[in-house]
Amino acid sequence: MRADDDATPAPGHADHADASAPAVYGHLGLEVAAYDEAIVRFIPHYRELLDTAAAWLVGAVPAGGLVLDLGAGTGALAAAVLAALPTARVELIDGDAGMLAAARHRLAGDAARVTTRVADFFDPLPRCHGVVASLAFHHVADPDAKLRLYRAIHAALEPGGALWIADCVLHPDGAGERRFRAGWADEMQRRGLSAAEAAACFVRWDAEDRYLPLTVELPLLAAAGFARPDCVWRRGPCAVYGGFRE
Repeated sequence: MRADDDATPAPGHADHADASAPAVYGHLGLEVAAYDEAIVRFIPHYRELLDTAAAWLVGAVPAGGLVLDLGAGTGALAAAVLAALPTARVELIDGDAGMLAAARHRLAGDAARVTTRVADFFDPLPRCHGVVASLAFHHVADPDAKLRLYRAIHAALEPGGALWIADCVLHPDGAGERRFRAGWADEMQRRGLSAAEAAACFVRWDAEDRYLPLTVELPLLAAAGFARPDCVWRRGPCAVYGGFRE
């Protein structure tokens, strides 16, 4: 999801940006503070979404273990992981150097446990104990490509490690999908958007994002090697899903 210059911003993952502009979200043309303030208007239960993904790492990541945050953005999910796992290390991976600079500023209090790397989802991953991603993997539009990504993550995880994805999951059409979108629009209006603005957001996001339903996502995870993938939390269009490497 992204915004045009004259449009309301939307959640999503940044493309490569100028590293000389660390306070700007290159994909949206927004200051990071504005992005952090705006995202809660667009994603229902955003904080709970992140906190749940982080909480499901507890027990899977040992003391001093490494967690990868793919598409880390401004570091909001990484902050939740660091809070949930007080001794873990987190490596933030993102294609936008400016966003990673903003994330380092956000996480300065835990700098000894944080590293950042400008890279793509499909670049080689280090061995790790956990992987998380929030509002990022819907940019991988091709299911075959997503399967390759999930296989690479599974291969990088130590036995007992876990992958948890916090993202939107929707069918392309149908009564259930219309109900989810209606509820989503209601949430945005409760947070200050007009009905027309909410509708315009959906038009814009649909032009560039690919949401897959859980009926597709969970089998992809199983095919990648996760023995019992599951959805552990859902509110409206958003869910936390993933599994363990057994």
